[in-house]
Amino acid sequence: MIYLLRKYKILYLKVLLMAIVFLFMAHPTQAQDPEYRAQSLYIYKFSKYIFWPKGSLGNTFKIGVFGNSPIYKELEIMASLKKAANDIDFEILKVDPETDDISTCQIIYVASSKSRQISEITDIAGDKPILVVAEREGMGSRGATISFIVLENGVLKFEINMDLLEQHKLEIADELLKLGFKI
Repeated sequence: MIYLLRKYKILYLKVLLMAIVFLFMAHPTQAQDPEYRAQSLYIYKFSKYIFWPKGSLGNTFKIGVFGNSPIYKELEIMASLKKAANDIDFEILKVDPETDDISTCQIIYVASSKSRQISEITDIAGDKPILVVAEREGMGSRGATISFIVLENGVLKFEINMDLLEQHKLEIADELLKLGFKI
């Protein structure tokens, strides 16, 4: 009798372990590249430590992703776990400036595949309180308010175009400013 119970217990544990393994294989919850996870965490920090003018935030904090990028999935995961400043829910959108009204977004993320079209985003953003974040390094001179940089040691940082930040009527906390490079 004891032998039979032990046998069923071992069988039960094996089935449970296999179910857990298959569950994680069938529903991957993390992006392949940790760089995008780090970028999504930075974007979350941007939502907390960059200040938008009063009245410019609606019921949700909208982050638009222009172009195909693994960041979209990471931002969706982040949005399901966290809230923006003032306890506002995030809304993550795939956007195209030709078909979507991107002026309702607080942050527009421009994937590297769409870097050549960043001027379309910046033209629409104009002087509105929209933070344009570029995946590709060096886009601050082409209209991005913030561009991500991967340093030689593999550390992810960002460059901030202070003139554009001011043009968009956005203010940045000193704590966040210390993490990036001013251009």
